[in-house]
Amino acid sequence: MKYIIGAYASAPSLTSDDKSLETSFYNKLIKSIPQIQGLEVPFFGDDIHKFGSDFLFNFIKPEWDNVLTCIPGTMLNLAKNPKFGLASDDVLGRKEAIAMHARVNNILHVMNEEYGKRSIIAVQVASAPSMSVTGVSSSTDSLFKSLDEILRWDWGGAKIIIEHCDKFIPTQPFEKGFLSIDNEIDTLLKISSSYNVGITINWARSAIEERSFIAPINHLKLVAKSNLLAGLIFSGTSKNDLLYGKWKDNHMPFSFSDSLDYHEVNSLLNFKNISQTLACIDLNNIDYLGIKLLSMPIDNFDIDRRVGINFEAISALDKILTI
Repeated sequence: MKYIIGAYASAPSLTSDDKSLETSFYNKLIKSIPQIQGLEVPFFGDDIHKFGSDFLFNFIKPEWDNVLTCIPGTMLNLAKNPKFGLASDDVLGRKEAIAMHARVNNILHVMNEEYGKRSIIAVQVASAPSMSVTGVSSSTDSLFKSLDEILRWDWGGAKIIIEHCDKFIPTQPFEKGFLSIDNEIDTLLKISSSYNVGITINWARSAIEERSFIAPINHLKLVAKSNLLAGLIFSGTSKNDLLYGKWKDNHMPFSFSDSLDYHEVNSLLNFKNISQTLACIDLNNIDYLGIKLLSMPIDNFDIDRRVGINFEAISALDKILTI
């Protein structure tokens, strides 16, 4: 089995400006995990890496099939303008989101030209903003308008995918607070006959939304029933943890491994929950399966640990899939 690796979440560059650390991380990661299908490449608003896009080009293999995620750029823009987003009812906020995705489209073509092939198989977008701020509103109508516009562009054969995040629930703390999975499905069904679209489920974000390890399974089944399921990313969360928090979107590693070197005992990504999640989908009917994990504490730059949480997670998935 081949996997998408959201390596940027465990890379030293998240908090370090040391290029040598970053180089060591990627070299060791790629050498340690031959099962890499591609990377989940982060778009930060202008580039795909803090050291410039060319820096990451040095590590991406030409034969890989990568996924490009717009979540980092979306969150950075929301910090400046809470009305930013493809689903925003604010004209300027939606216009700014459209402009950012035009830059995403440009970097996609740059990557395809760099590797002489379709390097990006999917672009993950989000149904931002959150309605948590007074005066901010979002809707399926606005999301539809945005998608109808950007889907007219040439995406080089890549599928445009909504990366589902936890929905806004007024009665509980949330991490992203975007549109519901039902809203996203309904919007995509209006255009799925004309465009190549889908939804990917991030395990932690679905669990956070319903405060339940069953939620990712429910979301997967719901999306699959609509023939929109494109991907599944295993990223963990916890009911309560000193480092990773309480129902936080901090990409918590798995709670188990054969070597027991880098597991996190409070993570809900345990053997049973992962096995049940994988059992509810047909892997032959999705475009990718992957992981996105964060090494805590973030100021510990132990490369062995940062690579190890990824290596052990992939080993664990391989083991479960062969049972």
